[in-house]
Amino acid sequence: MKLIVNGDDLGYTRGNTYGIFQAYREGILRSTTALANSPYFEDAIRTAQNEYPGLGIGVHLTLTLGKPLRDSRTLRDPETGNFFKQKKLWEQNIDYDEVYAEWKAQIDRFIDVAGRKPTHMDSHHHVYEKTPQALAAAMRLADEYGLAMRGHGSFAFVRSFSGPSATKDGLLGILAENRERDIELMCHPGWCDLELYRQSSYALERVKELAVLCDPEVMEYIEEHHIELCHY
Repeated sequence: MKLIVNGDDLGYTRGNTYGIFQAYREGILRSTTALANSPYFEDAIRTAQNEYPGLGIGVHLTLTLGKPLRDSRTLRDPETGNFFKQKKLWEQNIDYDEVYAEWKAQIDRFIDVAGRKPTHMDSHHHVYEKTPQALAAAMRLADEYGLAMRGHGSFAFVRSFSGPSATKDGLLGILAENRERDIELMCHPGWCDLELYRQSSYALERVKELAVLCDPEVMEYIEEHHIELCHY
């Protein structure tokens, strides 16, 4: 069994980012996806390259967090200059050419900063799964850049490690249920700094996830069952 444990939201805040690094350094995480529009993105990439070169880093495409990298008529809230919040976004008459262009800009910024392509791509709040047009834009970019795409490859996507289910027993249950196939486990480990606490409705839960991913019993289970930790 091959297991990709992917920490979403690299670069969200400094604390969140360094929690992901701890999950790699001390736990079972081997993959993460970065928010290329984050003000902490460059620091996150450079720290990872200098200190954690074995960590696989993909791009976390977003339409619902932070500021767009491109001017857009249908994606940017004129009152804040940020992306629309998740609920309000889907109330807009979205121009999917703008979606494609924005996501392309996020991938290009990743390449400019990292000096290489991302290992793969996924999306914040699963936005590329929300409409057929968004999925088409993402799949077009995955084909153009030659990128693996969460939920559309050889690794079965598991998203049940979250909230009340993000416990040691919950994780061990997921591994036991999927022992006959290769999976990607989505997770959100992090340190809860003040910025994350103020911005995210999923804040303290990230610290709990981090503790599970670094739990010695989880590490022992991985070793005893010959599970291969990897990234894309």
